[in-house]
Order: sequence, then structure tokens, then C-alpha cells
Amino acid sequence: MNPPDPAVPPAFVVGPGRSGTTMLRLMLDAHPRLAIPPESHFVPAVWRVRRRYQRPGGVDAARLARDIVGTFRFREWGLPAEEVLDRVRALDRPTVADVVEAAFLAYAAHHGKDRWGDKTPSYGLDLPLIAGMFPEARFVHLVRDGRDVALSLRDVPWGTSDPVQAAEFWSHRVRVARRDGTALGPGRFLELRYEDLVADPEGVLGRVCGFLDLDLRPEMLRYFERSGRALPERVRRSHEHEGKPPTAGLRDWRREMDPVDVALFEAVAGEELEALGYERSTPRPSAGIRLRAGVRRVRTGLSRAAWRARFRAVLLLRRDRFPPSRRW
Repeated sequence: MNPPDPAVPPAFVVGPGRSGTTMLRLMLDAHPRLAIPPESHFVPAVWRVRRRYQRPGGVDAARLARDIVGTFRFREWGLPAEEVLDRVRALDRPTVADVVEAAFLAYAAHHGKDRWGDKTPSYGLDLPLIAGMFPEARFVHLVRDGRDVALSLRDVPWGTSDPVQAAEFWSHRVRVARRDGTALGPGRFLELRYEDLVADPEGVLGRVCGFLDLDLRPEMLRYFERSGRALPERVRRSHEHEGKPPTAGLRDWRREMDPVDVALFEAVAGEELEALGYERSTPRPSAGIRLRAGVRRVRTGLSRAAWRARFRAVLLLRRDRFPPSRRW
């Protein structure tokens, strides 16, 4: 196996959480050339605090690398920290992006592969930032019917059972990623629907491989055979279906979601649903539903404001850690 080639475009898989991005990551990571580690969460964070590492004439690459390998997300990669540190030491006048890429290249080399990628759903909120760090990067945006996402969000610790909050979460992430991805152009941004991937995994994966300049390999369709090894233990409970082949109907909002919750979701996210080709259950929500949704949106707005205040506080006060991943 040739060593990883840093000139090869990296691949980023993004999309609202619970939209099938883990399944797509496992499919792509099964390719013999492409390595996609568990979620990183540090790429945009590093850029936001880059001034910490700036020194006259360059970047304190050693300190930045130590901070990256010290995160608990990196520890879930199962990669010896020294492999990253050795690669960083070999860099000549590295930039912040070079140090970040060194971590991914070390992961690829550790697994005998020559290309790297990332799957962190929240990066859909940071496409311009990441595209600027890695000018050749390509982005695959995976979307799923937001009402099924709302059902799935009930089952994870960081999720919500409130259909209005779920609708705001989903619609905001879809809207931002589509806007910024479209600006990058079709050569760098590809959008897929989860339902199409499940219905025709070979055909849709063929499109993804073409977009990423990879050949479609049969082991990508057998990704589920290795999911237990590829997923950190901490997240396996939230991805119990990843050990199965692609299966339609794991969530079905028509059967499982209360009609009032459906109406509330559509009152908030109906335009995004229609833009992606998902039909509303009713053409227009009633005045009562719109009022209820509006009241709940105020509560969601307060929660969003509190999160943003916390985000800014961490940036200002905690010089020993990276800021949290973006939620909004």
C-alpha cells in the first residue's frame, strides 16, 4: 500500500443527526482506499481558536497536535497519539490545516489506506469554514424525511421529544447546508436522500464513488459485517441497526408519530420538506397548530440563545479546551 497522499481531496459526510450519516460513513470506510474515523468534532473548533497556536513565523504545531490527540473524540479513533505527533514533526512550516490533516492521514495510514474523510453531522453548519481550510474537499450531504428524524431524536440522549424543537433543528441544518453547499458548486457538493440510499444502495453508492473519484467496491455493500469494529462502544447503543443491511421502514412517521406532532413539525419545517420532495400530510396547518408551534418556538429560541452564550463563554474563558460542537 502506498502512503497516504495529502494532495487527494478529502471527503466530508454531513447532514442533520439521525439522517443515516453513520450508515454512509460505514459504507465509505469499507472502501480499501478511504478511511473515515469516528466523529471528530475538532476541525472547525481548531480553526476558531487558531490564534492560540500562532507564533512569529508560523504555528505551534506540536501544541496543536497535542491538543487534538488529547480530545476524547480522538481517543475513540483507536489510533496511537504518537503516530500523529510523528507525522506533525515531519511537516515543514505547517499551517493549522496541515496539522489537522496530519491526524486524518495518520489514521488512514494506520488502516493501510491512502485517502481520508470525515463524518461529523454538525459540520453541515460549517461548510464555508471547512471548504476554506481544505480547498479541494468534497462534501456529501445526506438528508432524510425530517419527521422520521424527529422520531429518531427521541431515542438519543442529546435529542428531543418536542416535535417543534426537532423541526427547528432539522430544518435549520438542512437549510444552511443546502445554501452553503450550493454556493460551492456541483463539483464539491453532492446531496443524497437517505430513502434513495436504502432503496438502491448500489446505485446511490455508485454516484457517491463517482463524485469522490473512487471505484465502487463490493465490500462497501457489506459494510454491516464490520460495523461492530468500526463504531466506538459509546455510540453503539444509538446505532443498533448498523449491523444489518440497509433496511427501509426502520422509522415510519405515518404509523409511529402522533398526528398533532406531525402537524406541529410541518408547521415549522413544511417548506424544507417540500423543497426536498417530501409531501406534507396536510397542505396547510390550522390556525391553532400555527399558534401552538409559535409558542413552542419561543421556548426553542431561548434554548438556542443559552447555547450560543455558552459557546461564546467557552471561547473566551476556557483556553485549555476546544469550543463545543455547534448545535445551531
